[in-house]
Amino acid sequence: MNVLKRLEPDELRIVYKEHIREDFPRGERRPLFAMEKMRKAGRYDCYGYYRDDKLIAYACYILPQSGSYALLDYFAVVPELRGQGIGGEFLRSLKGTVSAKSGVFIEAESPDSAKSEDERQIRERRIRFYLSNGAKRTNSRCLLFGVDYNILLISTDGVPNTQEKTEQHHAVEELYRELYGRVYGHLCIPYENNAKQDAR
Repeated sequence: MNVLKRLEPDELRIVYKEHIREDFPRGERRPLFAMEKMRKAGRYDCYGYYRDDKLIAYACYILPQSGSYALLDYFAVVPELRGQGIGGEFLRSLKGTVSAKSGVFIEAESPDSAKSEDERQIRERRIRFYLSNGAKRTNSRCLLFGVDYNILLISTDGVPNTQEKTEQHHAVEELYRELYGRVYGHLCIPYENNAKQDAR
């Protein structure tokens, strides 16, 4: 039986050193001290998914003060167990655990900016994973540190979000302004997505 557990500070350090550093390239890794600082301030939360006391997946969220949305910072299944449905099971089990009233935004790398067909397929597959597990597309995209992201939204309580897409877009902008402050305009630029929205 798989068990969902909120990570304590020492457990987060272990997950960071043994998994996050292996699963994510340096440019996508938030410093551990920054995660710990936000966690102490009540603005960061992490969960582990365990089988027989062994970590099989993990997720970390940023919890902005100004809004009712959270931002999924990390989500991964341990490499040797990927492709077995654990990711979807874990994502569904997380609903209701995050203290965000309206939902969780997800940054998914845009297939449109992929540099190869293989990369495009990987990005499309990742988006399909989130869509198949309850996420919805928003009208927002974001250019963050030079990476083009589609912004998805998943409900935290299983009830579909009813806010207009323009309201969701304003919430995305508000979230990034809070996270990046004065350098917001240089590091992260949310912009409307005029591309066709579909349910691929």
